[in-house]
Amino acid sequence: MTCQLKAVPLFERQFKKFYPREQGVIRQEIKRIKSNPAIGEVKKGALAHVRVHKFRIHKQKYLLAYELTGKERTIYLYAIATHENYYTALQRYLK
Repeated sequence: MTCQLKAVPLFERQFKKFYPREQGVIRQEIKRIKSNPAIGEVKKGALAHVRVHKFRIHKQKYLLAYELTGKERTIYLYAIATHENYYTALQRYLK
């Protein structure tokens, strides 16, 4: 089962700020998500449709928010950042 990946503009802006080696780690994590979309933790409340995958880069924890649509089998990549103010910024973006 193959899924398509689509990155929203916020994700693309955040991704560009990383160094090439860090971008490689993020690409590996995206491949893990693509191979197993249920890997992320399902959120509750206002972000109930979003899953968040947690991983580390240089001993710093990062969160990658994505959504899997059922009909189209498309994974939308929303945001990647550290935990600080992550969920409030994500919720503000998705409104």
